[in-house]
Amino acid sequence: MEQINLFDKKKIKANLEADLSSSFKLKIYSSVDSTNNKAKKFVQKYNDNKVIFAADIQNTGRGRRGHSWFSDDPASLSVSFLYKVSGDLNQIPQITAAAALAVNKTLKKFKLEGNLKWPNDILIKNKKICGILSELIFNKEQEAFVVIGCGINLNNENFNHEINQLATSYYLETNKKIDKNSFLAELILQMDYYIQSYLSQNREKIIDEWKKELKLIGKKVDLTFKGQKYKVQIKDILESGELLVAFDNGKEKKMQSLYTSLDYQSLLKYNKDNYRERC
Repeated sequence: MEQINLFDKKKIKANLEADLSSSFKLKIYSSVDSTNNKAKKFVQKYNDNKVIFAADIQNTGRGRRGHSWFSDDPASLSVSFLYKVSGDLNQIPQITAAAALAVNKTLKKFKLEGNLKWPNDILIKNKKICGILSELIFNKEQEAFVVIGCGINLNNENFNHEINQLATSYYLETNKKIDKNSFLAELILQMDYYIQSYLSQNREKIIDEWKKELKLIGKKVDLTFKGQKYKVQIKDILESGELLVAFDNGKEKKMQSLYTSLDYQSLLKYNKDNYRERC
């Protein structure tokens, strides 16, 4: 197995500045069921403000709406970031926006341009390279934590038949392989910046940046809502993360991500004159 596909705590910390490296705990595993599950179990025993859980192999990764995230190949990166949070907990679910910006910025640092997909994925040419799942959890003292799980396809050379047409990787897009330790170190740096900004006084700025990166407002798109397909125009992305859409009859409706999925192929079909194909 290639060493670039295996986590090494010393290599990760060597790529970070000392003050950042000392500000969190880093837990490395060869194999886990889920890094998010590791984080959720951790908060029941300990009370650290910031912990990172990374695994070479994740056997039962989860995505949005309970979908599986295939990450049993060490060529991919599986990591969860645990933060203690306070204040208005209603704002915590939208922290996924900050995480998506952090992952996308990291990809750009390694010369790969990704595109944000509402609400929590990153695409390259309409194929998924990253999925993000954030969860609000509580310890025995009812203190609040958020765990942000990221699955990123890095050195994967192929995928199983279930997702072969839907997924891509850093290697498949660049024909170059990357050391997971260097990538995670940069991701830690970017995640720390975006998450801390979100949790402090810059939430509005982060949400605005996310909305601009999504490039959806004003676009027509096909979507599926509670099993039914519709053609709509996206009027806005609300502070809650919901879509405000308009139907052909002029009626408007808020749509939650839990019940809604967008057909990104339809964006180009309906918006040829003002929508550049994502690349």
